[in-house]
Amino acid sequence: MNYTQEGNIIGLDTNVLVDMVESKDFKDNIRQEINLGVLKIYTTNIVLAEAREVLKRKRGYSNEEATESLQNILKEFNIIKIEHNKEGNELGKQWLEDIKKKVRIKEFKTFPTDCKILANLFKQVKINVYITEDRDIEKTVKILKLPFEVRIIGEASQIKDFEVKRFLRGRFKEKRKSFHKHYGLH
Repeated sequence: MNYTQEGNIIGLDTNVLVDMVESKDFKDNIRQEINLGVLKIYTTNIVLAEAREVLKRKRGYSNEEATESLQNILKEFNIIKIEHNKEGNELGKQWLEDIKKKVRIKEFKTFPTDCKILANLFKQVKINVYITEDRDIEKTVKILKLPFEVRIIGEASQIKDFEVKRFLRGRFKEKRKSFHKHYGLH
């Protein structure tokens, strides 16, 4: 599935939003790739809270600067924020329990929240594409055979403009794997 096909509903994770705030090139590449054929773009209140904390703790933003920067991205890209609800959180817990029986997750401390984010986006707004940097999420979706696609992109600060486009298009898988391995992104 190509996520620029007409009718796609995209969900964005925390690091993608942070990179959109931090990198004009990354933001421009995202814009080029999702302008055509995308019905809507969503994120959640938890993703925004996490992104604000990353901007503050790791990037030196004040609370006001981080909040304003994220609000600007939401407005610029017409990203709709949804609130987590009980049904979505319960589905996320179920996915977590199912995946724990099948595979070991590297970054487990954040993974339960990631499952809730993903489940809320899926249950509430029926995303069919989720854009993230997290390989554990990609692995989870494949193992559980969830009915949406995950697109893995590289962190904006670690890849060149051409590489961002390559990741977003989902091409050159072997080169992408080699690149991730080389930069310790796997």
